[in-house]
Amino acid sequence: MSTRSRRGAVLVAALAVGLTACGGSTSTSAKTTATTAAVSSSASATASPSTNAPTRGVANNQTYSVTRSTAGDATTDGKGRWTLVVDTITGGDPRVAGAFNSAVHASAAGQLEPVKRDADPDGTWTFETQPQIYFGGASVSELISGLYVHTPSAHPSSFVSTVVIDARNAKPITLGDLFTDKQAGLNKLSEQTKALLPGVTGVGPTPMPDEPGNAPTEANFANWIPTPAGLEIHFADYQFFHGTPTITVPWSALDGLLAPGMDALRA
Repeated sequence: MSTRSRRGAVLVAALAVGLTACGGSTSTSAKTTATTAAVSSSASATASPSTNAPTRGVANNQTYSVTRSTAGDATTDGKGRWTLVVDTITGGDPRVAGAFNSAVHASAAGQLEPVKRDADPDGTWTFETQPQIYFGGASVSELISGLYVHTPSAHPSSFVSTVVIDARNAKPITLGDLFTDKQAGLNKLSEQTKALLPGVTGVGPTPMPDEPGNAPTEANFANWIPTPAGLEIHFADYQFFHGTPTITVPWSALDGLLAPGMDALRA
């Protein structure tokens, strides 16, 4: 693995541990600029996460407007530049909107912090995020995809993080909330990953053997979105290989495992 690849793996590993504030880099700038504008698409988000941002969506019988927000800045030496793009919501239940907006901004910032901290000091770099928002029957969710590009390295590194807010009580939904028995749920997600991932990626036998990336741990399955088709799981760059594969675990595979009230996420 090249020095660049090892650095990318370190960045992704840092993100997988948890999206927490990591403190300012010695090269961070004191200025931040932000622009916010309503998205132009006339569609509403009712099926699955999409980069075609909707102008509105409905969750728990509440209608929300969607705004795409962009914030950018650079390091003081000019070697690093970033643009954080997220979809935020207004209207509906203000508690839900507030919790969701805070979470997506924190999620994008959580991707940026390890990049600023660990970026290769040789050359220049950029980092940007793109959001995909989804309104479910009982939740509002967002996938945030980040891309770190270092010049003159061979290839970029990708980041993923997700936010899932319960539209009934404005609280984040974790895997511990999703399953009656979290470990039993993780065991099932591990089993489904071994069965589904080879068919999605075209890599390796089916089922895939045990390996660190499919072990039944919360960190391996931390990034997920509830969709009508099932639990959409997004894996980190280098969790299995270079790339961020996605699988959808059908709801039927999770029968008997969901906590009371979580069946509402199927809609």
